[in-house]
Amino acid sequence: MKIKRLGLAAAAFVLWSFTYQAGPAAADQYGVIKLEGSVNPIVAEYIVKSLEDAQARKLQFVVITMDTPGGLMNSMREIIKAILASDIPVIVFTYPKGAQAASAGGYIMLSAHIAAMAPGTEIGAMHPVSPFMNFGEKQGEEKGQENVMAKKVLNDTIAYGKSLAQKRNRNVNWTEKAVKDAISSTYLEALRLGVIDLVADDMQDLLKKLNGRRVVMDRKTVVLATAGAGAVTFEMDWKQRMLNFFADPQVAFLLFIIAAAGIGMEIKSPGLVVPGVVGAIALFIFLMAVRVLPINFAGLALIVLAIVLFILELKITSYGLLTVGGIVSFVFGSMILFDSPLPGGQVPLKSIIAVVLALLAFIFIVVRSILRVHRGKITTGTQGIIGETGRVIRDITREGKVFVHGEIWNARADEEILKNEKIVVVEVEGMTLLVRRADDAALQPR
Repeated sequence: MKIKRLGLAAAAFVLWSFTYQAGPAAADQYGVIKLEGSVNPIVAEYIVKSLEDAQARKLQFVVITMDTPGGLMNSMREIIKAILASDIPVIVFTYPKGAQAASAGGYIMLSAHIAAMAPGTEIGAMHPVSPFMNFGEKQGEEKGQENVMAKKVLNDTIAYGKSLAQKRNRNVNWTEKAVKDAISSTYLEALRLGVIDLVADDMQDLLKKLNGRRVVMDRKTVVLATAGAGAVTFEMDWKQRMLNFFADPQVAFLLFIIAAAGIGMEIKSPGLVVPGVVGAIALFIFLMAVRVLPINFAGLALIVLAIVLFILELKITSYGLLTVGGIVSFVFGSMILFDSPLPGGQVPLKSIIAVVLALLAFIFIVVRSILRVHRGKITTGTQGIIGETGRVIRDITREGKVFVHGEIWNARADEEILKNEKIVVVEVEGMTLLVRRADDAALQPR
């Protein structure tokens, strides 16, 4: 019995040893997280969860490859808080070549334990933006008395950037200029100025340069050993990928325009079906995106007002005033549609202008054509025969027959109309025409 137990124990040990040697230990592995596109709540959730998973698996370190034009400040802060609280080193790598770490991306780079950039990349432009805030310095008596809210936002973002730079021993003066004056730097300038720690051509080059590097954490110093380390890639699940696509401010903006145009067409011309279905689907997806994006309902109201003014232009002669008002309302509404003081979290002006032109073309060409058709005389079906002229082919005392539009019809009239006299169709009742004598009726010999 003892021999049998010893045999089972030995077999289990051999099996465990084989499994253990089949792959690298967690300490010989590192995580890879991809940040691409605008920084939004879905991206923040994905990165924070991935960092937590990497720490739970006791990976050696994590590399966040980044290419972003910026995004939402709240989402950016969530990512930075997760990086600062991480128990393992977090390397932020602006990659691939030609990528950018702009706006929110610049702050995330400053928070990293190690900041690296690939050739052809840039960092900076961290200045807050808003169509209704003047972030510039005022001189003279105006200084300190105008745009208090703008100064609060600017000073807060400057202090936040400086605190991150101080925490990681990076260039504080550059950080202040990047926020205050919106300066940007190339990868070589950033390295020379002490904004980043190293430049690497690709992931393989990055791992080579990280090998043996010391990283000072809050309570310990970690020496990175990257030789032979295996990568553990953290991917978004299908739900996060879908929500991330629709959570892009530009996509959400276009969805709302499609919803407004489609539903508006269906209300104006019931029965078209396709515009109503497309508009309803777009509205549903837009409402789903609104749950993760900070929508400014004042901006939404201005866009709706603009569409109403465009449609009224088709019915009211305003000599273009309604159109001008609609354009102004649409542009301002689009600029403030999303509450974010950082670039990348708003709809670009060029996209707004393109949509304005497309919307005007749609309304003044497609919608005008539909309205013209509805206002025009019906020429098909039984209703299309009203107003048509014809001649009597059997005397009408109370009832008779007429020849109208190449067809013989039963006819009824309130007067006696003789054969060959001209008539005009007044109404249609089933298959019988109500007629009257035409004003220019000519009595022909019977």
